Amino acid sequence: MRPVRRVGRPRLPHLHHAHRHLTRGALALAVLGAGLAAFLAVGSMQSAGSATTAKPSPASLPVTAVPSGSPAPARPVPLPSLPALPALVPATILVTGTGPLPEATVRRLVAITGAKASLRVAIGDVALGQGRTRALAADPRLIRIWTPRPTASVTGVWQRAAIGEAVVAHAVAKADAVPLGGTVRVQRSATSLPLRVGALATTQLPGVGVVLDRPVGQQLGLVDDTGLLLSVPGRDPAVVAALASHELGATARVEAVLSSSAPRGSWVPPVIGRVSSGFGNRINPFSHALQFHEGIDIGAPIGTPVYAMTGGQVLYAGPASGYGNEIVLSHAGGVTTVYGHVSQILVMSGPVRVGQVIALVGNEGESTGPHLHAEVHVQDVPVDPVRWLMSHGVKVQP
Repeated sequence: MRPVRRVGRPRLPHLHHAHRHLTRGALALAVLGAGLAAFLAVGSMQSAGSATTAKPSPASLPVTAVPSGSPAPARPVPLPSLPALPALVPATILVTGTGPLPEATVRRLVAITGAKASLRVAIGDVALGQGRTRALAADPRLIRIWTPRPTASVTGVWQRAAIGEAVVAHAVAKADAVPLGGTVRVQRSATSLPLRVGALATTQLPGVGVVLDRPVGQQLGLVDDTGLLLSVPGRDPAVVAALASHELGATARVEAVLSSSAPRGSWVPPVIGRVSSGFGNRINPFSHALQFHEGIDIGAPIGTPVYAMTGGQVLYAGPASGYGNEIVLSHAGGVTTVYGHVSQILVMSGPVRVGQVIALVGNEGESTGPHLHAEVHVQDVPVDPVRWLMSHGVKVQP
């Protein structure tokens, strides 16, 4: 950090020696001239400052792209004003196509499911930092009302998106050590953009780790209308998803956003083994300080299969701070599961089934021996995985 320069009252160099060489009249003229010069300089600075703070229209706001690893721009981009938050739209399912979804297909889906609202978006897999996730691009004023109220009500999140900054999911930011206000490189194919992280948020959209404004998505190569959100209030999301899947066949993927009643057998243990460290406060084996353990550690030999605890979507896969390699899965209803210290990641993106082998146990990162670190989060709040699994009919070996 550069030392802060203290700015004091302007001094007139050598003026305190002027009486040795100048008469009182000349001295007065010198002081008057210096004061006038300082006044004109301040006036010039104020004029220049007022010229740079003119507020542009939202359409002319630039994308905030700075070199990776460099500090944020010294002069922040003015944030646009947004309309008052209207009524929220509960997202029921997310449809992802291999290409733009035709208008006729969208109309059929709306009719078959009885959807009350729909929103077309651009969506696709991207590399973010050191790992992989899925990016969604849309007008921030529109996608805002499809997110949970705690996220939708924070106007600053969507103002940041509107000026071209990235809105990153909490779970992804934690895994990839993405700092708020820092920069992160987002890449798709051969196109790479270093973007400022304007906000961290919870969107509950399956597998979506970063939300962008539509123009930024276009720069990355995300194709418009490849994604579709449907809102079908009052119907079981699983039923709605089944209807849409039957209509689309293999041309698109359908994922439930809201949770439905979970039958027994919809959750399984993440690995076969015994719990070696539980959920809650414990002494960190490396720092020897009291620390809150957000998950459980299950001992198992290197190479033991790691299973998806329930069906979902890959939210993040790649290197993770402290955990070596990590997979984060998102599930309906704002639930996420985390699998850390794995030696090999077998699923980098896309949907996963309950019980699917997604990784192999390892000893990567800050680890004292081969084991799996497993977490369960509900609305980004960690819960005890043992109790969570037991509440879903799954017994974990102590």
